[in-house]
Amino acid sequence: MLETCPIEHDSIISRQVRERLSNENFCTACWRGYQATWQIEDDKLILKRIEDSKSLFPDTVPEVTVDLNGIFDQYQDKRGRVIASWFSGELKVVSGEQIYYVHTGFNREYENETDYQVEQGRIISKTSYRNSIKKGTSIKDAMNLIKTQFNRDYFPELANTKVVISCAVLPKADGSIDSIEVHIIRPNSIMEERKNLYIEHICEILKKAPQWEVLTVRNKIRKTERWVISLSPPKKQTRGISAQ
Repeated sequence: MLETCPIEHDSIISRQVRERLSNENFCTACWRGYQATWQIEDDKLILKRIEDSKSLFPDTVPEVTVDLNGIFDQYQDKRGRVIASWFSGELKVVSGEQIYYVHTGFNREYENETDYQVEQGRIISKTSYRNSIKKGTSIKDAMNLIKTQFNRDYFPELANTKVVISCAVLPKADGSIDSIEVHIIRPNSIMEERKNLYIEHICEILKKAPQWEVLTVRNKIRKTERWVISLSPPKKQTRGISAQ
């Protein structure tokens, strides 16, 4: 699967393709409204076809393709192949099991990855990787840990104050912590000295996690996504008044 959109790298081509789309059966699973099929031949990136999302969702609809004539004429070679000579950059091709997913664009990782460097439609180099994930403490686990162990007794000034923080953790290969990033978003009108004490307390909590999830992509351990957590003050107990 290709996780790059070469057509979107040229605003004129992108507009011309969109002008020929049906705009029917629009689905957020394909914001572009089309799916292009590509092939690498003779170290060249070649556009084979463009399918309208009308026939992608649902896939029971007969295939609807976009007419390439008039859009890509200047990019055809002597054999009639559409060479993506407008495109220079990186192509990311993935396969195997999906090991990491965030519901935004192509923010996901797979076991197998090959990155092609392209200059004017020609492949100049490629590098293959074996990505992996080792299960352990997740962001959800970390948020629950902070919620249950953040001790307001250490900070009387926070007794009735909502605390909002953002965190990110860089683990080591064995799941232990390499570094922690903590930012106090709220309250913002506090002395730096007190803020540092909050950060120190949160770091101590995160260090209690037995082993962190380790995501290795392109031979490098990746820092967790930055997450935001809101810590509301405990609700005050109200005592009922019984009728005499």
